[in-house]
Amino acid sequence: MGLFADPVVDWAALLEVLWTSLLAGIGVTAAFAFAILGATRAVELRRDGHGVAAGLYGVAMTVSLVVVGASLVFGIVVMADK
Repeated sequence: MGLFADPVVDWAALLEVLWTSLLAGIGVTAAFAFAILGATRAVELRRDGHGVAAGLYGVAMTVSLVVVGASLVFGIVVMADK
């Protein structure tokens, strides 16, 4: 005997939405956290005279912000397409 809502609810689609949103939420949050980390470390290292390391953290910040921006654009495109 199945659940009462089995004929109404598409459980596979619901599970896909659940894991996809969880993965996207954690991934975008982590990418933005790396952007903040890269920005703060770049400023600190540049102030201390470590230009190369500061530049690498600056690159990490830029890549992280591009990932966040791309995920936002991707999310809007997916929502507009449905």
